[in-house]
Amino acid sequence: MSRELTFWNDETIARIREHFVAASVPTWLARAKTPEGELLRVAGIQDRWVTSSGYMSCITADGDYLGDRPTKDVLEKFRALPEDKRRLDAKAIAALEPKDESVPAPPEGGLVLRVHARFLARDGEGQGALRRATLDDFPLLPDEPGLRRVWRIFIEPNVECLWLTAAEWQALVPKDPKVGETIAVDRRIAERMARFHLTPQRATTSEGGIVRKDRLKEARIELEVTEVSSERVAMGLRGFVHWGSDYDESKATSPNGPLAQGYETPLHGRLEVDRSTGRFTRFDIVAPGDVWGRWGDANGKSMVVERPGRAPFGFAFELATGDSPTDRIPPGGNGRYVAKETGYFGE
Repeated sequence: MSRELTFWNDETIARIREHFVAASVPTWLARAKTPEGELLRVAGIQDRWVTSSGYMSCITADGDYLGDRPTKDVLEKFRALPEDKRRLDAKAIAALEPKDESVPAPPEGGLVLRVHARFLARDGEGQGALRRATLDDFPLLPDEPGLRRVWRIFIEPNVECLWLTAAEWQALVPKDPKVGETIAVDRRIAERMARFHLTPQRATTSEGGIVRKDRLKEARIELEVTEVSSERVAMGLRGFVHWGSDYDESKATSPNGPLAQGYETPLHGRLEVDRSTGRFTRFDIVAPGDVWGRWGDANGKSMVVERPGRAPFGFAFELATGDSPTDRIPPGGNGRYVAKETGYFGE
């Protein structure tokens, strides 16, 4: 059994969560000639990479190398350092002007949604109620204890963020709400959800990219006012997304089947607006969809998470509270995800 498989166990994960700050920094950011790039280079991050093979480095904030793995020995080395070596001087992190930011901040006055993604399965030979997927739901997963331990962690939910501009979310608030009134949601928002966020492969394996516009078959959302009071306005959300191939049961085989990947899902949600502030207090959306076709890895081959037929895969969106630094992480976990050339905010 490889060293990587034996290392990634519950004890190690718990140690990282309690005592370390886990960071994966894009190459371009560590090399950027900006204040953020300079701060990262103080820690020597540009010379130390996390790779798909499991390589990593444990370092202090000013670049002292402690070891390759977050072990007990590394933790003891850190604790033995003088206090000034264990802390990053707050003066070293100056407030940035927007023009100096390499990693973009959420749009001014905008709205941030947390996007949760996870593998699902169905009871009763695939015909029953939705449930969380287990390792037994993946027929391509080898019966190797170390590998299964790693993938048990891997199929846990993943989280990222979706951004709406101030103009976009304000357009969703009815000015004179009446029960039964419908509101058409800007197609750019629906397309953003479909192309950048409702993507199972990208959300879990990071092997997939942004869905090209020519692969988008349908993306629509509308709201309906369901409740109006002096305190709040409640709205229901419904919609549908389909991108990629059309489902063909005879071709949805694995591994390395002939059908290109596709995903479709209905959208259901509930939104609430505080009438005294005019701002959203609830923005819940669920997407209980199905994915099919080949999950290509870097070499275009099937991955062990691929399942024959239509496999349930769900997303859930909720209003970010802003009380965690993770609420400011750019969509896709990468500042370039929202660059102008990607079309994240539409034409």
